[in-house]
Amino acid sequence: MTSTKVFEKTTRSTIKRAPEYAEYSEQAVNDILDSGYMCTIAFVIDGKPFLNPTLYWRKDNYVYWHGLAGSKMLLEQAKNIDVCFNVSHLDGLLLGRSAFHHSVNYRSVTIHGKSELVEDSNEKMDVAFEFVETLFPGRRSELREHKEEEIQKVKFMRLPIKEVSVKHRYDNSVMDILRRQQSGALKEYGPEGINPHCWTGTIPIRTILETAVPDTAADPNIQSPDYLSQSKFKRDF
Repeated sequence: MTSTKVFEKTTRSTIKRAPEYAEYSEQAVNDILDSGYMCTIAFVIDGKPFLNPTLYWRKDNYVYWHGLAGSKMLLEQAKNIDVCFNVSHLDGLLLGRSAFHHSVNYRSVTIHGKSELVEDSNEKMDVAFEFVETLFPGRRSELREHKEEEIQKVKFMRLPIKEVSVKHRYDNSVMDILRRQQSGALKEYGPEGINPHCWTGTIPIRTILETAVPDTAADPNIQSPDYLSQSKFKRDF
């Protein structure tokens, strides 16, 4: 279902540098979040900056992540502190006729807010299964139930998707950017431009999942589950 919601811009979420690449629609936010696995979470401990790269997943209006309960980073994040959450995808390299004109195609979501600890034991159980189900749709039915001691060893965090922005761009060449900027550097391009024999263009980048390799210690007669080939499994993102 396509969303028409647009997030309200704040001082922190308003993109000032190259605002023509900014977007604040819920649909754009969800599309980028739902096509990734890894995020980076930035925060401050005792006046010093830290980054926490980790797996994440989205459910409704929250992004979630988890880690060992004794982790210094999660212990700090559990205090309801300010964090900056980011997911980025690199989609291509753009090559121009000068080093200055080289660029990239990309998609990026940044969320500001206070981290929230998931404390209820039943909710933690549900969130743990949701994590697996988001990555591997249909796998929950194959798994045993969590053990209480397993759940106690893990902290689950979440962040509301509220103060958020998207920045993304896809151009076929550096000249697309220069035209949009009405840059005088456009005269360097074309057959009569500077260094006309220098190759220019775009190198697309895709992240793909390759064919699953079964565990050599498992029963070789177990058939590959359907979810390994489902599009929701993010085979091409």
